[in-house]
Amino acid sequence: MNRRHLGVSGAVLGLALTLTACGGDQPATPDDAGTTETAATTETPDRVSKEEILARFEGTLEKAQATTGSGSPAMWTLSDDDTTINIYGTVHLLRPDLEWRSDALDQAISDAETIVFEVDMSSEEAQRAIATDFLARGMFQDGRTLKEVLNDEDEAVISAAFDSIGVPLDAMNTFEPWMASVNLGVMKLVNDGYDPNSGVETVIEAEGRAAGKSFAYLESISQQADAFDLLSEEDQIEMLYESALLLDDSPRMLDQLVSEWADGDVAGIGALMADPEGYGFTDEAYERLLVKRNEAWIPVIEEMLETPGSVLIAAGAGHFAGPDSVITMLRDKGYEVEGP
Repeated sequence: MNRRHLGVSGAVLGLALTLTACGGDQPATPDDAGTTETAATTETPDRVSKEEILARFEGTLEKAQATTGSGSPAMWTLSDDDTTINIYGTVHLLRPDLEWRSDALDQAISDAETIVFEVDMSSEEAQRAIATDFLARGMFQDGRTLKEVLNDEDEAVISAAFDSIGVPLDAMNTFEPWMASVNLGVMKLVNDGYDPNSGVETVIEAEGRAAGKSFAYLESISQQADAFDLLSEEDQIEMLYESALLLDDSPRMLDQLVSEWADGDVAGIGALMADPEGYGFTDEAYERLLVKRNEAWIPVIEEMLETPGSVLIAAGAGHFAGPDSVITMLRDKGYEVEGP
């Protein structure tokens, strides 16, 4: 198997560019979080060093920086005789002082009768789904705990990372490794100044609701949870370990990725996040987090063309970059998609 590294790039940066942030600024800690320490029984796997992971990231970054964009986040247009669909790549967490708006986006918001996000995060039904289909699925259902599935070396690194943000590992003990990783990464970024309330969808949704827009969604919360929950436990643990190992570097990494996004450098985003031969994902994670979800969105977008009017799709920018992007899939099916 061609092993790449999930770590910070896959878990945290993937969350920012491909998954809607379900977290916020507090850990999703269950009330009955377990505190029983159980000795790990798994053998210690071979782990790549922090230095090697960073070296690979720097190599990928060099490739990303070799290309440039238009100077503002990319947008594409798919249309027929009576329907216009504008597609805008987003970042779910941003620093509040970042300037990212463009005249083209403002016009697309104004023209849109319907705004389409990845998932519904706002309705009462959505809040229930987050609890039952996302958070609950991130908890062990077989009586095991997080500490039980970690070996001593991994636990030491992961525990130290949680301690550094003021959260004991015991608070994560009922969570599966993928959910612990998501919490760790988001809390670190929030502590460093990234804010889900400044994320693109949050801003667009507020404006859309004030203007009386309709809303639709590309997938359900349950489908989004599958992207992580169906990863093998080995990949989940590797993701959590590397997220912990590189925790202090994650804000810098996301800063670089946001810089590519803000410049509209689709090739740069692809190099960092959506290259099947590049840094950031194991084969399985690449398929689940990007390819399968992109494939599932195509018929949803095609159905939108059946209704006259103007639509704005605002979803994670990682889905619209790279050889397996939504844009590439639409073009491969014969659609003319204007844009980079």
